[in-house]
Amino acid sequence: MEGFYKDGVKDGKASPELKRMFRMTADAAKNVQLQLIFNKGRSIFQHQRGLSISDIDILDDHVKSLTSKGVYYTDLTKRMQLLQTSYGGKQYNVKSNIKRLEWTLTKEQKQIGKFLCYKAILDKSNTGLNEDTIAWYTPEIPVSFGPVDYVGNLPGLILELQLPIATYTAGKIELNPKKEVKIDWPTNIETMTEEEYKKEGDKIKAQLDRGW
Repeated sequence: MEGFYKDGVKDGKASPELKRMFRMTADAAKNVQLQLIFNKGRSIFQHQRGLSISDIDILDDHVKSLTSKGVYYTDLTKRMQLLQTSYGGKQYNVKSNIKRLEWTLTKEQKQIGKFLCYKAILDKSNTGLNEDTIAWYTPEIPVSFGPVDYVGNLPGLILELQLPIATYTAGKIELNPKKEVKIDWPTNIETMTEEEYKKEGDKIKAQLDRGW
């Protein structure tokens, strides 16, 4: 099973120059396609491979970094998630437990594609963001997956996720493909915890600040 999400970036409150940069980013983000592949217990969320977003390499990389930190692997049975990312020219596998988030489920409905979706609200006090997070999920696909690390908490697949800086909306959904979806947990490089990854990042940043 797989879904494709298109992303839009919001400009928010900013100076004219920053707004111009945001508009460039937002225009490029219209071309962003992210792919969610899943079976009953596991999922992968990633940028669609081989798709160029912008003719400007730096802008291309910037938009991709805004919309996803890397490749997200989720295992609902173990309530584990692994982020495959890179920093300072080195690749990392960063593991974490799926956080339990207190969503408020509402009766508000809307149609996304052929699926009836319900609105769920995550108060900003739960995330540290400056706005509430809105998810539209469908119980018609009863798997608790969604974009980036918004997994494991809602009674259905998230087809639209509204964050303060971006909105992810499912554009194409393919269910029950003829070929079985097998998702292997990555073991190609060393796996570390979020805390270990943060320490590694601080170490690299300190080296860069010293001009090393």
